[in-house]
Formats: sequence, structure tokens, C-alpha cells
Amino acid sequence: MKMNFLKTVLILGASVLLMAGCNRSSKVSESKGTTSDGKEASVEVEVFDVMKLKNQIVEVIETSPRPEEIAGFINEAGASYILDLTVPIDDAEKFMTKTQKSLGLGMYSFDMNYAKAFNRGDRATQIGDLSLQMLNDLGLQEDFSASEKHLERLKQNAGNKDSVDFLVADMMNYSHQQFAASDQPGTYALTFIGANVEAMYILSQLSLFAQNNKPMIDFLGRQGERAKSVYSLLEMMSGDKSVQPYYEKMKPIADYFEENQVFTQKELEEISPMIEALREEIF
Repeated sequence: MKMNFLKTVLILGASVLLMAGCNRSSKVSESKGTTSDGKEASVEVEVFDVMKLKNQIVEVIETSPRPEEIAGFINEAGASYILDLTVPIDDAEKFMTKTQKSLGLGMYSFDMNYAKAFNRGDRATQIGDLSLQMLNDLGLQEDFSASEKHLERLKQNAGNKDSVDFLVADMMNYSHQQFAASDQPGTYALTFIGANVEAMYILSQLSLFAQNNKPMIDFLGRQGERAKSVYSLLEMMSGDKSVQPYYEKMKPIADYFEENQVFTQKELEEISPMIEALREEIF
């Protein structure tokens, strides 16, 4: 565990240095009309170019803790499945922009893992249908061409816990592979961010509700590596103005985890509203 943490810290540090040393923007000409003598006037403006950060984004995600680990822990800790904590299916329409849809797709992906952990195959298939539509909305239908077949198999086996466990895990692995190879690294980063925000939100809320919550508080306190990864990805993406509000709200969360290595009830009650505020910023 310590070696994994050290590896992640080194990679995140290297990513920051790479970001500082490379220009994340590309210059394009923007028309300003015509001058009095009939010549076309234009100025060069900088446009955020996320493709320049693809390698760093993929590397950070590949070395970061997976959101599904939290879903598994919640089940093992004896916590409950509380549907009201998840993102309602009917609220998908609230994710309007590409940034919001990408974050929302990630949030639903964690909700699918949460449902899987508690043998809610029915809920997992509902989320699968919605996720397929969101992938199409994001222009990723060709990159995820096998997703429909995966979903069909999940529907056919929704009542079998072992099959649901295997199929959802297979779908998640497929998603990571396809995103890493796609030409939408920004969508990959935001989807991963959304999944982790949802994971930390549900974990923190369940910790507040649980009667014997010490194991859950201890586990939440060990999520500093996760918080650091999410913050690093948001920092990379902050050149996109639509991402900046999430970046600003994540900073105090990452700082809090760094400053508080051990969590008690006090830390739980302080960090939970911060995580909730970030989630509410998304949807």
C-alpha cells in the first residue's frame, strides 16, 4: 500500500512538472470583422488543448485507486444500499453540457458499482441503458461499440449475483481501456473525477448514518491518495473554464485530506459538507 501511494505521489509530481513545462493551449485566429479599408481583422487567442495532456491524464488514472473499491468496502462494512443517495435516473437531463455529461457519466458508473455490490442487478441495468445513451451524446458510440452487447448480457443475467459482479466489472474494465485509447482524454478525466466524487460522497454520507461507523471513518480517512488524484486531474483540466468551479471546490478537500491523516467523528463531520458541496456543484 505504501509503495502504491509513493508511486502515485511521484507520478502526480511528475505530471505537475510536465504541465508546468508544456503549453496546454493552442493559438487560433479569431475574426474581428473588417477594417475601414476593407481588410479582414483577426487576433490570436489561446484555446485549451486537452490532447496535449492525454498521456499525463491516462497515467494518473491508471495509478489511482478505482472508485469500485469503495463500493466493495461499503458492502463488506455492513452498510446499506440507500437508493436516495444515488443520482436519480430521471435527473440525467440536468447534465446539459459536455463537461456535465462527462461528470454525470462517471457518477452513474459508481452508482452502478454500488448497485452491483448489493445485488441490485435491476438498478445496474437501468444505469447501463442510461450510460449507453450518454456515451452516444458524447460522440463515443464508435469507441464503445461493444457496450450494447455487454449491456444485453447484463440484462439477461440481472438476477444472478455472480454474473452481475463479473459483467459489471468487465464493463468497467472495458470502459477504462476504450477511454484510454480514445481521442477524448478530457472526457476520460471528467468521468473518472465524477465517479470518485460520487464514491466519496456516498461513503461519507453512509458513515454519518451508521451506528458503528469507526471502520468507515477510518477508511474514509485513508482516501487522501484518491483526493489527490482527483485534484490533480482537475488541475490539468482547469484550462477549460467550464471545469474551474469544480477545481476550486476540490482544492480545500484535497488540502483537508493532506492536513488530516487520521479521521475521527470530528473530521467526518467537517469533510462531509465539503464533499457534498462539490457534488451539488456538479448536479
